[in-house]
Amino acid sequence: MLEKFLADYCSPAMAGIKPSNLVSCVKSRIPNAKAEIEAVNQELGKKGIRIDILCECPARLLLIVYRKEKLTQQLNRPEIANFLQDYGYTPGCTLEQALNFLRARLQEDEFPHEIGAFLGYPLEDIHGFIQSNGKNYLCIGDWKVYGDVDHAQKLFCQYKTCRRNVLSRVMDGQSLAEIFRAA
Repeated sequence: MLEKFLADYCSPAMAGIKPSNLVSCVKSRIPNAKAEIEAVNQELGKKGIRIDILCECPARLLLIVYRKEKLTQQLNRPEIANFLQDYGYTPGCTLEQALNFLRARLQEDEFPHEIGAFLGYPLEDIHGFIQSNGKNYLCIGDWKVYGDVDHAQKLFCQYKTCRRNVLSRVMDGQSLAEIFRAA
């Protein structure tokens, strides 16, 4: 059950074409989610793919799915590191430290919109979203776009194709570990 869910929502991160994906998992739909996450991590961890719980409430788990190397590279980009520093992230911190700080930020009253940097959204779009309170965007897909619409739409198409292909293979009986064996 969890593999189908992850294929549908997180394939771009598992395929390495996006630094990470964020997904909310309803516990009642996947009652053994934590055990399944641990099992999937055992298999996919060998490929550098990781699923972490960012926060939990009685009804849901907020998951981040990522390739450790890809997300580390994203967070170490100078413009991303500088941006995150404005929100209290320690310069040069490890990926684990950044994720722990993000977990703490998720416990605050206001949603940490800098999460878009973890997800690979263009800084122009993150800034645009924050400055306009999510309004006045130019287009919407996997995120709200305030800058380069053509580039964003190409990425949206690429992510959609990836999700469709991986989900199709999972529905045909392949496991995520089998799909990403060569990845």
